[in-house]
Amino acid sequence: MFGHITGKIFNLKGTKAIVKTGGIGFAIHSTPSYLAKLKIGTEANFWTHTAVRENSIDLYGFETEEELRIFEFLITVSGVGPKSGLAILSVAGVKSIEEAVATKDTSSLTKISGVGRKTAEKIVLELDGKLTTRKGDGGAGEDVDVFDALKSLGYREREIQEIIKNLPKDLNGTNEKIKYALKNLGK
Repeated sequence: MFGHITGKIFNLKGTKAIVKTGGIGFAIHSTPSYLAKLKIGTEANFWTHTAVRENSIDLYGFETEEELRIFEFLITVSGVGPKSGLAILSVAGVKSIEEAVATKDTSSLTKISGVGRKTAEKIVLELDGKLTTRKGDGGAGEDVDVFDALKSLGYREREIQEIIKNLPKDLNGTNEKIKYALKNLGK
């Protein structure tokens, strides 16, 4: 229904921000880390998911499109609803969830309050192969840093993943990789 909302922060309470845009105040559930960055009266952007239930319509908003993507994958898992999906994302974060699924590490997910062994196993099983991890063979940490830097500059995930796959092996360090990527993106 709503994919992205930009507006002024009208109020912050609990796990929600009231975002006023076009004369309407939208109540958006979000992660505590993003809400902590927001200030009343300032403009904010939310990548949103609309959850429609029998007795409610709720908006869940995220700082990045990547967080929204992971959230939407999480809520496809049977037994994980929007509230628990938000809680998992709030505690674990995008990289940890991707890594847990890629390495089939259920123990890191069970440390999250409300996620038991069975739910963690379902998450790993049902999301295996759906999440694209940004880890390569060597220099995986650097590749993640390159990905995050380019993503923050506004490049699309698909473009970034393609350029990272094609990085020359002789590049040393994150800075060299970012410079190469910036020169070659969009060609």
